[in-house]
Amino acid sequence: MIAGSPDYLIDVLEDQPPYIAFVKPGRDIKVTAVDEVFVEVEAEDDYGIRSLELIYSVNGGPEETLDLYSGGRKKVRAGHTFYLEEIELRPGDFVSYYARSADGNQVGGAQRSTTDIYFVEIRPFDREFRQADQAGQPGAEAAFNSALSRQQRQIIAATFKMVRDRDEYIDSEYEENLATLTLAQGRLRQQVETLARRIQTRGVVQRDSSFSVIAEALPLAASAMESAEQQLGEQRPDDALAPEQKALQQLQRAESVFREFQVAQSQPSAGGGQANAEDLADLFQLELDRMRNQYERVERGRQEEIDNSIDETLQKLQELARRQQQENERLRARAGRNQSGGTSGGQRQLAEEAEELARRLERLARERSLPELNETARELRRAAEAMRRSAAASAEQGTAQGLAALQRLRDARRLLDENRGARLGRDVEDALNRARRLAREQDEVMRGVERLDEAGANRSEQVKGIADRKQEMASEVADLEAQIDRLARESRGEQRDASRKLQEAANGIRDSKLEDMIRYSRGVVQQRSSDYARKFEEQIAENIGDLTERLEAARGAMGESREQRIARSLAQTRDLVESLESLDERVAGARQAGEDGGPPGFRSGTVRQFRREFGERRGEAEGLRDALQREGVATPDLDAAISALRELERRRIYGDLKGLDELQSAVIRGLKEFEYRLRRRLATDEGKELFLTGSDEVPEGYRELVEEYYRSLADEGNDRS
Repeated sequence: MIAGSPDYLIDVLEDQPPYIAFVKPGRDIKVTAVDEVFVEVEAEDDYGIRSLELIYSVNGGPEETLDLYSGGRKKVRAGHTFYLEEIELRPGDFVSYYARSADGNQVGGAQRSTTDIYFVEIRPFDREFRQADQAGQPGAEAAFNSALSRQQRQIIAATFKMVRDRDEYIDSEYEENLATLTLAQGRLRQQVETLARRIQTRGVVQRDSSFSVIAEALPLAASAMESAEQQLGEQRPDDALAPEQKALQQLQRAESVFREFQVAQSQPSAGGGQANAEDLADLFQLELDRMRNQYERVERGRQEEIDNSIDETLQKLQELARRQQQENERLRARAGRNQSGGTSGGQRQLAEEAEELARRLERLARERSLPELNETARELRRAAEAMRRSAAASAEQGTAQGLAALQRLRDARRLLDENRGARLGRDVEDALNRARRLAREQDEVMRGVERLDEAGANRSEQVKGIADRKQEMASEVADLEAQIDRLARESRGEQRDASRKLQEAANGIRDSKLEDMIRYSRGVVQQRSSDYARKFEEQIAENIGDLTERLEAARGAMGESREQRIARSLAQTRDLVESLESLDERVAGARQAGEDGGPPGFRSGTVRQFRREFGERRGEAEGLRDALQREGVATPDLDAAISALRELERRRIYGDLKGLDELQSAVIRGLKEFEYRLRRRLATDEGKELFLTGSDEVPEGYRELVEEYYRSLADEGNDRS
């Protein structure tokens, strides 16, 4: 008996649910009540996306569902603009939103996926920014520490995930997680009730309307929390979401009013109750600082655990790529000798390991709300598919699939490297923000010391408040020193200049004995003269200022290589092409559906949404062109595509649909050609081969002859032209 052909294996893979994530903004944001908020969601599935929906609610009210896409594309990007001016909102209100999708699996039943929940918080207008600028840190977050609302938002997000992922948990794990959420909600409720009691008992509520609003909002928040706590305790997380969001609304309103009061503190006041109000504000801020420090320490520990897990995955991925390279070399050798077989076992083993890494990242993305890791997981699954095809193919075809698998592994590694670089930048920014916050707290302490001479009978209570604040500051300095030391070690290999500056910042804390000075100054305030105490506080402020300057220098030293910046531009080009292709299909679908009322074929609301999305795409293309031109990359194809996008946008605005399809096709085609040339440029700059198919390396003895042959062809081509 002679076998007629090699044996082949059929691998049966379990269908995965669609990948879905928000591309913009992808995080909680703060805006004013008249802003326009553009959100963009991406979904992908091998069976195709059957439906894509955006679900939102205002202040935890009834949910509204928007159909963004229905069809069959394998990858879809769709945007929607919230016109907040058309919704009656005030500072402290919020819009919560999430997205869900279903795939087109008609055999085993449609699989569904849902994103995490995100929040758009309404902040006051620009008065708070003036105080933030004076404090040396721009932005809304600088003006107020939203410790209460941040914790409540996390409880809501965790409850939402418990409802969404119920089938992922065994009963005991599900019950344990709900019990943890119940305890977290109960602790936060107790903190809010304590704050509410202190405001009521200080006697300034009647003299200051700001604290009257806060005194009214906090009990309402605590009452809603109590209701949510009961629902969680009864294992009804879906019923807990509404009161949780009502509590968030009241907390944000209280915090918004307190931000306004902080601004008013710096303005002249004729009222006799201003000093008492400032004392109460200091007490209120101290309580919030304590909560924030506890919360952020837990968060940093959690983040370090996540970072370590990602670093471990990156090491395994590097080892996987090395072994795949070895498999490819063996395949090339066999193809050169016209041999086949013998490597399928190794490729299948690598495929299983790649899928295990993908599952690990997907689990981490789901449990820790890190949707960006899903993209890396998808690249790993694609690598595993290529590995299995390589194992089942002939030697020559297997080589091509093996190279494709290696490229996928490299893409996955690039994504994790980018995550690591972004993480270092994020952590340095966090350290800088902590130093700036210390500076603001020191300013508040110095103002408190200035007021001690006029405190009279309240002096001992105010001294105790200052001492308590200093205790928190000293602990914060010690924790910050440890964080900066860790960042200096972690950045040593990739960001040497930044690492050196970070180490200088940590050494500066130790050399100035900043922590010891803050602890010692508690006694100085109590026992020494006012002049001595003021000078001592000025020295502490100067040392904190030096620390802030060093951390700003470290942040400025963080950077990417030119190749990394161009690689990022390449990924942005690919995303832009996919976004325009999705938009093209959605526009065509809306026209075919006969949605009349505006320009031919569209509802007026649909026209407005498409118009805004086209504007977003044009802005992305222009930003991409500017970034590449800064790197010295010529962009004639991209310039032409941008001009066509402007014309496309103009015609859509005025309802001129003649030749629209051809123009849009030309835009997409031009961007694809630009993407191809940019990919070639990046491959040339990095000295890498561009593998369009499987190809063997030229033997060393013939390399010069081959290069001379191609040079002669190029010369002939120039002559002909």
